[in-house]
Amino acid sequence: MSPHSFLWHYLWIAPHALQAIMAAVMLRRRLLREFPMFFAYTVFEIVQGGVLFVLDHSERVSPEQYWHVAWIALGVSIVLRFAIIHEIFSQVFRSYPGLKELSRLLLLWASVVLVLIAVGVAAYAPGDTTPPILAGVNVVDRAVGLVQSGLLVFLFLFAAYFGISWKSYVYGIAAGMGIFASVDVVTSAVRVATGPSGGSYILSLVTMATYHCCVLIWLVYLLVPESARRTVKELPGHNLEEWNTALQRLLMQ
Repeated sequence: MSPHSFLWHYLWIAPHALQAIMAAVMLRRRLLREFPMFFAYTVFEIVQGGVLFVLDHSERVSPEQYWHVAWIALGVSIVLRFAIIHEIFSQVFRSYPGLKELSRLLLLWASVVLVLIAVGVAAYAPGDTTPPILAGVNVVDRAVGLVQSGLLVFLFLFAAYFGISWKSYVYGIAAGMGIFASVDVVTSAVRVATGPSGGSYILSLVTMATYHCCVLIWLVYLLVPESARRTVKELPGHNLEEWNTALQRLLMQ
């Protein structure tokens, strides 16, 4: 593989080193039961980042072999990121079974739609450009990014409307995921519009730098006092209780 700059190496290594600290903090604060998918995602990113770094610097690994591993890792990352969306909604609505069940159903159908889109793109992608399966993964990656961006907007509007404090682990996780997803969607769109020679290296640096900032957001939230996350449980009871009751009745029909 081609050599990279010092900044590239820093933005590759630093976030995964910080994620190792995140994993240790989560274990120490016993957050594994509350956020198992986010913990799994964190550990996976540490492992895949190390594996890809070694492959990138190995002379015995061809670019084709490297990208095959990278695309497989991206597929696993997509599944984990979408699972984190469900985990975030479950935490926010854990005191409201009706709203929690509604979010589960919506995310389930969203998953089905994303899979169908991926299969359709893989089936009809041109054979002389990107391999069909990789085209499908690309589309799903952008779709999940859009879902995560929407999740960020929804959670902050939700918190503002009901007066819920954003100083909790769940909102820190959502903020980091949403910011990275938003930037990733934009950079992906720019790549599609400009082609492979349209500043791909700069766009990669932007994506890597954004991910570094998001990891810092997650780490800061995980290091705040534990009392901050109690605000998630203290949801106001007026409108939410009515919505929850109505949804429970509807889902039981």
